[in-house]
Amino acid sequence: MQYKGDIVFEGYVTESVLVYDEQKRPRRLSVSKDKNEYDRFLSARISAIKTFDQLYATTLKTMSEKEANLFQTYKIMAEDSDFEDLVRSNINDKQTAEDAVTNASKQLADTFSALNDEYMKQRAADVIEVGNTIVDILSGNNQLVNLTKPTILLCNDLSASILMQINRKYLKGLVLVKGNINSHVSIFARTIELPTIANLDNSFALSNAVNGKRAILDGIKGRLIIDPTEEEVKEYGKLAKQYDEEVTSLKKFVGKPSVTKDGVKLNLYANIASALEIENVLKNDGEGVGLFRSEFVYLASKTFPTEEFQFNYYREVLEEMKDKQVVIRTFDIGADKKVEYFDLRSEINPALGFRSIRICRKRPEVFRTQLRALYRASVFGKLSIMIPMIVSVEEVDFVFDLIKKVKAELTKEGVPFKDKIPVGIMIETPAAALISDVLAKKVDFFSIGTNDLSQYTLACDRLNPDLNMTFDNKHPAILRLIQMTVENAHKAGIPCSMCGELGRDPSILPFLAAIHLDEISCSSAYILKTRKALAQIDTKKVDVNSYTNPK
Repeated sequence: MQYKGDIVFEGYVTESVLVYDEQKRPRRLSVSKDKNEYDRFLSARISAIKTFDQLYATTLKTMSEKEANLFQTYKIMAEDSDFEDLVRSNINDKQTAEDAVTNASKQLADTFSALNDEYMKQRAADVIEVGNTIVDILSGNNQLVNLTKPTILLCNDLSASILMQINRKYLKGLVLVKGNINSHVSIFARTIELPTIANLDNSFALSNAVNGKRAILDGIKGRLIIDPTEEEVKEYGKLAKQYDEEVTSLKKFVGKPSVTKDGVKLNLYANIASALEIENVLKNDGEGVGLFRSEFVYLASKTFPTEEFQFNYYREVLEEMKDKQVVIRTFDIGADKKVEYFDLRSEINPALGFRSIRICRKRPEVFRTQLRALYRASVFGKLSIMIPMIVSVEEVDFVFDLIKKVKAELTKEGVPFKDKIPVGIMIETPAAALISDVLAKKVDFFSIGTNDLSQYTLACDRLNPDLNMTFDNKHPAILRLIQMTVENAHKAGIPCSMCGELGRDPSILPFLAAIHLDEISCSSAYILKTRKALAQIDTKKVDVNSYTNPK
């Protein structure tokens, strides 16, 4: 059986499966007759604190201080006297230490979630994780930590602290059935380069029935194959060997220019959704960030993120990228990115509904907060601002009018900011592509979003698995719109980039280089691979018409 998921980190793995369901973790059901429950808690807390210290040291050595600091936060929470008092008050003759810790961590998480301080809201999930760690120690649950053979781990989701305790000698792949690509654990999986996929299609449900079975994790196409045939095992064995050889060979492209054989330059930037991903951008020699998905700042929050919180977040990204370009896309909420506190109406066809710039025009106060945070952060790096889902000149005019007001406010308040920040738009609707000659005269750059441009051009929902045969982002009509957009941008004297994953497709790269696209932004793991492919292209030998004319 084959299942589809989102790619967290690429690679091929063929191993036996271990199913881990944290909802069914073993735990004591009755109070201990031999030991006081509060003493059991104190002992487990000491062990948890030691675990967090070890994880801090390990993560600091293998990753960076930023990732390691997560475990310092966990340690501080475990040591907190308020947490201890809550556990003590929950313990009684009938309640185990496990239940008391679970209840206490939930009470604290609820308290954090109700606060106005954005930083404290973000700590709600962390205190739950601290509680889970202590409960695991109390229950003697070390199933994952003590892996004894090469394994593909299947779980609904996983905490970063558990992941970092698992012996990497035996953990070969990870499947987060209900996880998402921008959670703590996904970011850590990318950082340690662990082949991982997340958010499997609804046809897969976690079950012990697959425990111990052989499986193939295809981190290139985002597939999980349970009980593969011998032919599939042999085929993926060859693919894995080729992949390992290719990864080794790519190291020689670090520090090399991103140019074709005949000298055409095409900058290679990275798509990211978190400041924690910057390490991978720099490790893979990304020339900048071409798409920072700011909506994940909103998706990770329980309420509208404050200006101060956003300012500090964007500032961190800009400072870490130093003198390299960072293009931050304003929030693209709506369609498949639902945020409860936005209180959006249910829509029959949300992809064509109230999203992105349309929300900004209807609720300018939310957009204004983000713009203020971006302009304040601009003094700390090389920032560009990008607006998604544009379909008209009126929308562009609205953006620049609001930017003018934000600049006036900051000037009056004496808040420093860079006045000349490049402001561009995404070309991801046929409407924007078709009037790109007009739009190019109003903005500083274009960035083509091929995922949405493809689905809108083909009238084909890209998230519907039944339409996989219909959804073709290399359709001649789409390539014509891309070519038209690039030409109109250059006529107006502005650059044009592409931030959809189509840009890294080796079969379409010659076309993009030949029409003189200025920049490709893709997952950082593909930067060196794309640079290698680019170096083998001679644009003078590329027949552009063969791409844009139906076969």
